[in-house]
Amino acid sequence: MNRLALVCFACLLALAVSIPSPSLAAPAPESLRPQVERAVRDACPSCRLLSVERRVLSGNVAEYSFPVRVGGGEHDVIRLHRVVKESAPFVPIHAPRGLFMAPGDIWNFDAAFLSSVASPAVADDHALPIFLAKAGIDVWGIDFRWTLVPATTTDFSFMAGWGIDTDTADLGVGLAVARTTRGLTGSGIGRLTLLGWSRGGQIGYSYVGAESQIPEALRQVKGFIPVDILVKTNDSGVKAAACLRLDLTLDRLAAGEIADGTGGLAATIGNLAKSAPGATSPIIPTFTNLQVGLLTGEATFALQPPGGANVPDYHFTGGTFDGSGAPTGLSYSSQPGLFDFLTLGSPFEPIQELADGDAALCEHSDTFEVPDVAFDDHLGDIKVPILYVGAGGGFGDFGLYTLGLLGSSDVTTHVVSLTPPAARILDIGHADIFQANDAQTLFWQPILGWLRSH
Repeated sequence: MNRLALVCFACLLALAVSIPSPSLAAPAPESLRPQVERAVRDACPSCRLLSVERRVLSGNVAEYSFPVRVGGGEHDVIRLHRVVKESAPFVPIHAPRGLFMAPGDIWNFDAAFLSSVASPAVADDHALPIFLAKAGIDVWGIDFRWTLVPATTTDFSFMAGWGIDTDTADLGVGLAVARTTRGLTGSGIGRLTLLGWSRGGQIGYSYVGAESQIPEALRQVKGFIPVDILVKTNDSGVKAAACLRLDLTLDRLAAGEIADGTGGLAATIGNLAKSAPGATSPIIPTFTNLQVGLLTGEATFALQPPGGANVPDYHFTGGTFDGSGAPTGLSYSSQPGLFDFLTLGSPFEPIQELADGDAALCEHSDTFEVPDVAFDDHLGDIKVPILYVGAGGGFGDFGLYTLGLLGSSDVTTHVVSLTPPAARILDIGHADIFQANDAQTLFWQPILGWLRSH
C-alpha cells in the first residue's frame, strides 16, 4: 500500500472510530489546538503538529494556520490553513461543505489566495477564500514544503527529488487532517472538494488520479476544480515548447542544480516596483522598475525561461501597452495589488517539479529521453465531478484537452475570455482569476454555484 493509501486508511480509521457526530461534538476549546493535534495524530500517525495560529480576516471570518511536520528532515514541514466563519472566537461554524485549495508555482496559500489581506491597495475581503467562507463554505489549503524554505538557504541537498509526487503525498496528508478536524469541530466527515490552481491543478490531477486506485471508501475527494491548468495537450506548439524547456531543465538537474529561484526573482521585481518605480531596472536595463513589474504581470511570457511560455502570450494579469510595446497599466486588476502579490513569492522551488510537469506535456522527443512520470497515469480513471475554470489570457481553452482524457461523466467548464482570440495578450490573465476587480462576478460566483450544486 503506497503512502497515499496509508494516509487515507489512517484517516478512515480515525473518522470511523474516534469522531463524535456533529450533534455530540464538544465545544471547541479556546485555542483549538487539542482538536487539531488529535486530527494530525489520527490522520497521519507519523506527523506532528507544531503550532496553531489564528487571525481575523474579515468580520466573523478567521484563518487558522498550523505547520505540520511530515518527515524527519529539517524542511519536511507543510503548513495547513483553514478559513471559516466563526460563531465565536475559536469556534468555527458547522459547515457541511468543505473545499481544499492547492496553490501553484511560486506562491503559498496566503500569497496565492489571500494576497489582498497583505496589500493596502486592495480590500481585505477581496479574496476567494473569504468570499466562500462568508457563504458558509469551510475553506482549507496547503503550503507545500518547498514554499517554507528560507531565503537564506544555500544547501539544497534536502530538496533533491522533491517533485509532483512529493507534493501529491503532502496534499493527501493535508486532506486527511482537514477532514478529521472538520469531524472533530462539528462539520461532519464528508469528503472534500479539491481546487488546484496552476501547478496546484497538476498536483490535484495527480492526487485524484492516485486516489482512483484505492477503494472508494478510503477516498478523500468528492469533486475536483482544476483552475487554469493542463496536464496533456494535442497542440504541437505547446508540446514543442514543453520539450525544449524539459531538455534544458534536465541539463540543470544533471549539472547538480536542485532549486529554482523564480519566486525570489518575482519578489525582488515587486519590491523594486514599489520602492523605486522610476529607477532603471537592474533586471531589464531598458525598462524602469515600474515597467518590469508591469511586464511581469501583463507579459509574463516574456520573462519565461528558454523554451518559451507554457501557452502563447501567457500572462498573470491583462494590461495595456504603448506603441513601442512597453507595458503601461493593468486592465482588470489593481496595479499596486499586483506588485504586493509579486513580493509574496516563495524564494525557492524544486527544479524536479518543473521537470515533472513538462515531462507529462512533452511525452516524447527524438533528441533526448523523456522521463516517465507516474502522476499522469490514471487520468482516465478519474470519475469525480469536474469544474474547469480558465482565463483567456492564462491557460484558458488549452486546459480543455485534458478534460477529454478523464473518465468523469459530470464535467463543467467555465472559461472567461474578454478579448478576441487575436488579442489574447490583452485578455484576462492567470492571476486575474483571484485578483481582478470583477473576479467575484466573473469567476467566484460560478465556483460557489457549482459547489452548492455538488
